[in-house]
Amino acid sequence: MVRSLGRSIILLFLILAATTIAAASTGEKEAPDNDGRIVQSLFRFPASKLGPEFEQLLNLWYDEWLYTTNNENGTAIITPDPSGKQHALQSVSIPATTLFRRQCYGAAPIKSPQFTNLYNNLEQRRKEIEFQYIQDPKEEMTMLHTMVKRFYPAFSTVDNHSGTSAAVHLHKKKVVSTEDTIHAKTNLPLDYDSPSKLAFQTLKLSSPDTTDDDDDDDDSPTQQWSWRPAGQFSNRGMSNFLQWRVKFYHTMRTKLQRQLSKETPGFKFSHGRPSGMYWYPPGAVREWHSNYLDLIGNTKEKKTGNEKIYASQTWRMYFIRTVRDEEFDGLLQNLGVGGISADVDDHSAMHIIPGEDEGITLDVLQKAGARPLTKEEKQRQWKDEFAEEYSNSTFAGEEVVDSGEEGTLNRNSVWRLPDKNGYVTFFRLPKLFHCIVSEEVHRYSLGFAFSDDEVQALLKLAKVDFDVYGDGEGYTDEL
Repeated sequence: MVRSLGRSIILLFLILAATTIAAASTGEKEAPDNDGRIVQSLFRFPASKLGPEFEQLLNLWYDEWLYTTNNENGTAIITPDPSGKQHALQSVSIPATTLFRRQCYGAAPIKSPQFTNLYNNLEQRRKEIEFQYIQDPKEEMTMLHTMVKRFYPAFSTVDNHSGTSAAVHLHKKKVVSTEDTIHAKTNLPLDYDSPSKLAFQTLKLSSPDTTDDDDDDDDSPTQQWSWRPAGQFSNRGMSNFLQWRVKFYHTMRTKLQRQLSKETPGFKFSHGRPSGMYWYPPGAVREWHSNYLDLIGNTKEKKTGNEKIYASQTWRMYFIRTVRDEEFDGLLQNLGVGGISADVDDHSAMHIIPGEDEGITLDVLQKAGARPLTKEEKQRQWKDEFAEEYSNSTFAGEEVVDSGEEGTLNRNSVWRLPDKNGYVTFFRLPKLFHCIVSEEVHRYSLGFAFSDDEVQALLKLAKVDFDVYGDGEGYTDEL
């Protein structure tokens, strides 16, 4: 039996080798495992296209996670968490947050040391901390905070600007708040940049007349938000998280799955799951990253058998809600910022760099609603209402990477995918570098991790056109 097994292994090896040689000799650009895979790497459309079954998932998020109320039109009203809001509106001016926010408007070329070393190393360390200390949020937050403070001096201002390229200068912006800004006068309180101020909780009360005697009511779940360096809040769990997750999974795999199977006969979710819930107050940021480690999982620990699951979930889908804040709008008016309106769209965004992702083309970007940065947006890499202007005006007007002439695509340029309230965005990992910025709104996002097959079913349900690879060539699937 052993000898027979050995012959089988050798035969399999020879077949694989012959297949590889044949593919190379015919000049195929796509590997065989691309067959059936979606060609495009980015989609965006109204969440309503996913039908009422997806709306039921959102209602679980609204009612049992964010504790919303409904207006007369039945729309969930999201109110910023008061226990974390004050800290949020001041912490966006601390050095680390200011630094990473400004990087989102003017990134260095994709193959620069900032991306190949600093950003990838930062992402790797963040993941290691999360995997290792996920059961201890306080220690995790302390380590994340310390780690970010160690990284950002690598980008900070230097006295001598000579002998270095503009791309390097772009990553050496002044980040220390020393002037009056929208939130802070001269200097922020010291404890606003300390780990002890990073975590907050929201308590759902049973009624507006709830008294102190109800504080011990086990039916009143708490929902934790934590400040995630360099600068946004994220969920850290709730007392009945397991119960909520069971409800969420059940709704996905019954009502939504049944609807998906009508467009894709026999469809079943494999390991599709919620991947995160985030709150970005005005001025918050998620630095440049590619999520490449999300496809690996915790490889430093004992193998769990989940590695194939992680590797299969190559897509992320985010549902976005954006909410204006009267208090913050008042701060803008006091600062003399004009043009304030009740509009909630395009006051936060995902910025992306096409880079080496072959699924990002000019056509794909435009169909998703992405656009180059405006001149005013590019200036935000040097100054914004959250912190003072860059100290050396010599470089304040420089553009290191342009978006390209009209009708062309510079793959090192920054493109803006403006948030639209109530839309979903799909994008593929791991080649797409992206960052998140919020300028004037509170941005709430509900994320999902999906496989390519699951995304194809969702796109078909939404009647969104996409192409797939087949027999080494792409073809259009008219839905």
